Order: sequence, then C-alpha cells, then structure tokens
Amino acid sequence: MNRVNLLVLIDQLEALVEKAPEVPLVGKVLVDADELLDLLDIIRAAVPEEIKRAEAVSSERERMIAEGQEQVERMIAKAEEYAAKLVSNSEIYRQAEEESKLLLEETKRRAKEMQAGAEEYALEKLAQLHEVLSRALAEIERGQEALQRKDQPRERMEM
Repeated sequence: MNRVNLLVLIDQLEALVEKAPEVPLVGKVLVDADELLDLLDIIRAAVPEEIKRAEAVSSERERMIAEGQEQVERMIAKAEEYAAKLVSNSEIYRQAEEESKLLLEETKRRAKEMQAGAEEYALEKLAQLHEVLSRALAEIERGQEALQRKDQPRERMEM
C-alpha cells in the first residue's frame, strides 16, 4: 500500500471546499458530500499510518539510547581495564587514573550528546505528527460542521 501523506489529503480537502460553489448572501459553500466523505475515509485510513510512523520513531529513539548506553558501558569497562593495567608504579598509576577520569568524562559527555540528539529527533518527529493530526482533525471537524449546517435546514423543512 502506498503511504498516504496526510498533508496532501488535507490539501485535497481544502481544495474541495475552495472549488465548491458559494451560496449567495450566506458566505457558505455547497460541497459534494460523496467526495467529502470519500476523502474523509481516506484520511481516517491514513491516520493509523502516521501513528505507526510515530511509534517507529519512538522505537528508533529508544534503540539509539540503549545502544548509546551499551557503548558507554563498554567504554567504561575498557577504561577501568586500562587503568588496572597501569597500576605497576605510582607515576604510571597517577597518569592512568587521570586518563581514565578524562576518558570516563568524555564517554559520559558523548553519551549525553547521543541521548540528546535522539530525543531531539524524536521530539521533532512527534511535533510534526502532532501538527499533521491537528490539522486533519480541524479539517474533519469543519467538514462535519458544514455538513451538519447543510442538513439542518432540511430537517426544519421536513417538520
């Protein structure tokens, strides 16, 4: 199945409203209900795809964080192993201790950078998804309101 872009669908929904003929004096338009409902069905089907993509982004973020933590642990173990080998005399020991501290600090700094990058990426993707879904929901609500307003005069006439 081709990936349906919600923004394209929203643009189509907007075009449907914009090309619809206006009702004189009331500032409303007549929209082809079948076309509108078909487009809304497509949007409803596309929303789960956007959610799946957001979940994938979240999973990727978690994987990146876990990978970074594993890398940090390996680096720490390597630094500790290196420090233990250099214990042979006091000068070498002092140097090893200093280097291991620097290595440990550098490792922690890199881990924080990796985590921050992964979180920033995930937040960006989630913000994009939020914007798309908000716009889609707003368009759907406007469409429903327009259809409800269109149906209300009919109901009064039937009474």
